Amino acid sequence: MKKTYIIFIILMIFISSSYANEAKDIIEKVLDRDDGTTEIGRVRLSTCAVIKKGKKIVCKSSPRVKVMELIRKDYGPNEKDHKTVTIIIEPAGEKGIGFLQYDYEQKNKETDQWLYLSALGKVKRIVSGNENEPKTGSFFGSELSYEDMEKRHIDDYTYQLLGRETYAKRPCFVIESTPVKERAAKSNYSKSLDWVDQERHMILKSILFNRQGKKFKKIYFGKIKEISNIFVPMQIAVLNLETGRRTLMSYEKIALNVTVDDDFLTQRTLTDGAFRKSCLKKYQAAY
Repeated sequence: MKKTYIIFIILMIFISSSYANEAKDIIEKVLDRDDGTTEIGRVRLSTCAVIKKGKKIVCKSSPRVKVMELIRKDYGPNEKDHKTVTIIIEPAGEKGIGFLQYDYEQKNKETDQWLYLSALGKVKRIVSGNENEPKTGSFFGSELSYEDMEKRHIDDYTYQLLGRETYAKRPCFVIESTPVKERAAKSNYSKSLDWVDQERHMILKSILFNRQGKKFKKIYFGKIKEISNIFVPMQIAVLNLETGRRTLMSYEKIALNVTVDDDFLTQRTLTDGAFRKSCLKKYQAAY
C-alpha cells in the first residue's frame, strides 16, 4: 500500500510538471506572436463609474474621454525591445500630455516610463517608492495602471494549465500565472488567470488578483480584426472590481509595419511641440 502511494505521488508530480511546462510554452507563444514591427494608432480612452443594468454593465454618468495618438517600434535581433510614445490630442485642455515607454528583452532590465505634463512643461520619470515596491498611479487617469502597460517577461512567473474552455466562441486554454518571489515584490498582483485562444495564441480575457489574493481587475480583449495578416484586439475593456470603474480602450484607426523614425521615440517628442506636430502629421497620413 505504501509503495502504491509513493508511485501515485511521483505520478502526480510528473503530471503537474508537464502541465506547467505546457502552460509556459503557451504563454511563450503569446509573447512571441507577431504584432507588427511598428504600430501607429489613434486610440479613444473612455473611463466611467459603472452599474449593472440587467445583464449589462453600463456607465452611471458620462464617461471621461481622451483621444490619443500611439506610435510603437520594435528593436533588437528578436524585436523584443519596444519603444512607445502616446500623445493626448483631445480634449483641448489636456492636449500635448505625453507618455514614453521603453521595454527591454533583457530580464533584469526594468521598463522605463516617463510622463510629460504640458501645462508644467516637465518630464517626470515614473518609478516605484523603492526597489521592493510596485509602481502606483494610472495611465492617463484610466483603470490601466503603469504596471499594466509594461512588457511581460516569461521567467518572471510560474505557470499552470488549469484546463480548456470555450470563451467568446473560441477554444481557449485557461492558464494561471504566479509571479516569482523577485517579481512579486514589485507587482500589484499576486496572480492572474488568462484565457488564451488556442489557434491564434492571443489572450481574450484576464482576471488579475490583488496582493491579498482577491479578484481585482477583469480585462477583456474584443473586436478582433485581422490587419496585414495580424490579429489585433480593437477594443480592450478593463473593469476594476475595487473602484467600480471601467475603461474602454478602442482603436479608431491603426496601421502596422509602416516606417517610424527613431528620433520620434525620444523625450524630444514629449517636450518639443513643433517637432511633435510635424511628425504626427506625417504618421497620420499612414491611416
